[in-house]
Amino acid sequence: MFLGLLVLGGTVFFGALSVGAVDLSGGFWKAFTEPGAAQEILWRIRLPRVLLGGLVGGLLAGAGCTLQGLLRNPLADPYLLGVSSGAALGSAVGLLVGIAQPVAAMAGALIALGAVLFLARGGGTPSATLMILAGAALHALTSSLLTFILSQARREESVGILFWLLGSLESPPWGRLVPLLGVGGLVLGALFLLAPALNLLSLGDDTARSLGLAVARFRWGAVVLCALATGLAVTFNGVIPFVGLVVPNTDRLLVGFYNRGALPVSVVMGAMLVVLADALGRSLLAPQEIPVGVVTALVGAPFFLIILRRERKKLG
Repeated sequence: MFLGLLVLGGTVFFGALSVGAVDLSGGFWKAFTEPGAAQEILWRIRLPRVLLGGLVGGLLAGAGCTLQGLLRNPLADPYLLGVSSGAALGSAVGLLVGIAQPVAAMAGALIALGAVLFLARGGGTPSATLMILAGAALHALTSSLLTFILSQARREESVGILFWLLGSLESPPWGRLVPLLGVGGLVLGALFLLAPALNLLSLGDDTARSLGLAVARFRWGAVVLCALATGLAVTFNGVIPFVGLVVPNTDRLLVGFYNRGALPVSVVMGAMLVVLADALGRSLLAPQEIPVGVVTALVGAPFFLIILRRERKKLG
C-alpha cells in the first residue's frame, strides 16, 4: 500500500508541475532540458512551490497523526485545537517587532497547544469536548488579535497578510527552500521516532509506564515536536486548515492504528493533499489563484462533520 501511495504521489507531483496559468503538459519533458521560458517557469516557480507544498502537507499531517495518537482522540488537529492560529499570530507579531518569523511562529504554536491542554486537563487524557471548546475559544481570541493587526497595517501590507492567512503557497528561492526542506525533514524524522512510544501509549498510561515509558516527559516532548511542525508549516504559508484532521483519519481507515505504519503514510498522503489542492487552486480560475487553505477547508469542513456524527453514534 505504501509503495502504491508513493506511485500515486509521484503522479500528483508531476501533474502539479504541468498545470497552472501556463500549461506545460504539451512540452513538459522538454522544459526539463531545453532552455527557455518553460524551463524558467518549471525550475524557478513550480518546482520550489510543489516541494514546499509537499513539505507543508507532510508536516501538518504528521503533527495531526501524532496528536491523535498522543491524545487518543480522532478530533485532535493543529487547526481545530487553535495551534495553527496561535502560530499565525506569533508569526505576525514577530513580523511587527522584528523577531525571526519561524521562531515566533513555533513559540505561538507551543503556547497555544499548551494552553489548550491546560484548559482541557482532567483526571487523565484531556477531554475531547473541552479540547474542542478550548481550541475554538483560542481561535476566536487569536483571530481577533490578527484582525486588529490587519486594521493597523497599511493597505499593501494588510492585503499581503490577509492572503497569507488564507493559506497561500509561494515559490521560495532555492537558497531558502533547501534549508527549510532540511529542517522539515529533521522534524518529520523526529516524529517518526515517536511511533513505537505512541503504540505503547495507546495501551493506556499505566500500562505504558509499567513497560518503561516516561509518560509525562514523552507527552510534553511530543507536544513540542507537534508545535514545531505546525509553526514551521504556518510560518511560510499561513493557515492551511483540516490537513491534520482529514489525512490521519483517512489513513487509519487504510492501515489501522499501528503508528509505525500510520505516521509515514499520513505524511505521504498529507503531501499529496496539499500539492493537489494547490494545483487545483492554480488551475481552476487561472490566471487568478484560489488560496490552498480555501480548497482544503472546502474538503475538510464536511469531513469534520462526518467524524463528529460518527463520534456521536459511538456515545449512543
